[in-house]
Amino acid sequence: MPTISPPAYHPSTQNDDAPYIGTNHDGSKSIFNLDVHAERNECVFRYPKFVVQFLQSKTNRKEDAWVALCFLECLVFVVAPGAMLFFVDEGKMSTACGFAWFVFSRALFLQRFMLALHYHTHVNAIRAKKNEYFKRCLNVIPTLLIAPFFGVPPGIYWYHHNAMHHVHGNAAYVDLSSTERSRRDSAFDFFKYWMRFLFMAPIELSMNMWRHRGVVDALRCYSCVLAYFFAWWYLNVNVNASAANWTIAYSHVVASLGLMFGNWSQHIFVCPEDPRNDYKSAYTCINSFENQKTFDDGYHVQHHVDSRMHWSTFAKNFSTKETLEKHAKEDALVFEGVHFFDVGICVMFGKLDYLAERYVCYGQKKRTKEEIVKELKRRLEPILEYDDIKQ
Repeated sequence: MPTISPPAYHPSTQNDDAPYIGTNHDGSKSIFNLDVHAERNECVFRYPKFVVQFLQSKTNRKEDAWVALCFLECLVFVVAPGAMLFFVDEGKMSTACGFAWFVFSRALFLQRFMLALHYHTHVNAIRAKKNEYFKRCLNVIPTLLIAPFFGVPPGIYWYHHNAMHHVHGNAAYVDLSSTERSRRDSAFDFFKYWMRFLFMAPIELSMNMWRHRGVVDALRCYSCVLAYFFAWWYLNVNVNASAANWTIAYSHVVASLGLMFGNWSQHIFVCPEDPRNDYKSAYTCINSFENQKTFDDGYHVQHHVDSRMHWSTFAKNFSTKETLEKHAKEDALVFEGVHFFDVGICVMFGKLDYLAERYVCYGQKKRTKEEIVKELKRRLEPILEYDDIKQ
């Protein structure tokens, strides 16, 4: 079992509140997990204490109040204005209003909503027993009502993410969002990956559900997507074409790009010897301000190891001796001060040395900066042969 040997501490780097993790690649900097006590930033606006406390009393965990508040913000500032676009007469004003709504909602709420939906899909935020019909209805509002205004067909997210991606874990042929067979530092390969999702996902996902979950789930999946695009066609032809395009068509294209680049970046480094190992097909990002906007989504290895682990426990759990030793044993990658999109962009532009400088040594095999770059390059190679890859 690898041991974690702390480096010599410097007064300027000591931190009494944040747990110690390790050092940078050359041992010159001590690294602490600042995410453990970081202030949440998932909501765009601040709310009175009594509002937060009220929601905390209605959610499964008090931290889920931020999930509920994020959904409420999206209802007020995205869904309601988006619906109002259909009442603006078509013309320059309709286009201007649609553009303003689109930019405002994507910039402030898209990332926050998608990650709120993500963790809400795994563990519902609102506390509801089987006989509490009203609360159960509240839990489906995000996926049925809010998600379409962000370009995600209603009810489809669970099928793609939970029933496929987490079940098959980035495995080629069975996980349609798998990155295994792609050249993951190639912009052209990513473009093909995105186009396949944009145009083929409705058919391929339904077929995947048919094969692995049965005809009922396949029909539900296909019906959700069909209803979404039928709604766009009907609104485009009979109500307001400009509003239909801004709220559905353009939103869908942007959402597909963001979701696919996010997944591509999260599974961009895959160990060729053990690609189905969650510790080696994903990596962890700590001490990034993006974690506070995305419900600590940087802890992606832990999320795949246990998809039911609550997001509010990621940072603290990761910082424990047992978790660090397990990560070290599996040689999992950890970066500090960057997030998934940063990593994806760095890889696309060949800036692996930049990532090597943010590589965290926490007890795994010691590597020089040059060796880190070499290892990152090795984990970018397409995985074309694997014993059970077609199963």
